[in-house]
Amino acid sequence: MGAKVPWLPSEIPPGAQPERCPRCGRPALIPWTLRRDDRTKVVLRTWICTECQTTEERPEPE
Repeated sequence: MGAKVPWLPSEIPPGAQPERCPRCGRPALIPWTLRRDDRTKVVLRTWICTECQTTEERPEPE
């Protein structure tokens, strides 16, 4: 496993509802940031695993 990226969370924040990470299998996948795709105008949320630093983007309801 590589080093943790300093601007990504390394701990689950209080009150967060973590999901199981598809990469490492730990319950550490949390919602992180929102962005809008310039081409499709869909709102996407980046999810981050606090253990292995894997990121995943999912569509977010508006």
